[in-house]
Amino acid sequence: MAGVLPGECWAFEGSKGAVVIQLIADIYVTGVSVEHIPPALSPTGATSSAPKDMSVWGLKCLDDEEETLLGQFNYDNTGGRVQYFEIKDIGKSFSIVEFKIHSNHGDPRFTCVYRIRVHGKPKI
Repeated sequence: MAGVLPGECWAFEGSKGAVVIQLIADIYVTGVSVEHIPPALSPTGATSSAPKDMSVWGLKCLDDEEETLLGQFNYDNTGGRVQYFEIKDIGKSFSIVEFKIHSNHGDPRFTCVYRIRVHGKPKI
């Protein structure tokens, strides 16, 4: 499983952070997926560095001062390693998606995100 091994993640200091993703085209976001290693792959058996509380925002462009909240989610580190979160249809398309991570599962040193996916339908 290349790319989903311990340490092969985007790690940031502390329990809060954000990542902004520029999409190749405007899409109607239908869902997002977040991935973290399962306890069985963790050298210590712990997954406290997994993100916990997150919000997802849509923007039209980088200079957009008006973010649109697409959803708030909780990643369950005792659930499956890939977790899908559905986004309600709001009738708007976006070319940028921002993930804000508000907390992790208890690691005060850092938070790790192994993979983020944005699912959607292209704006035609």
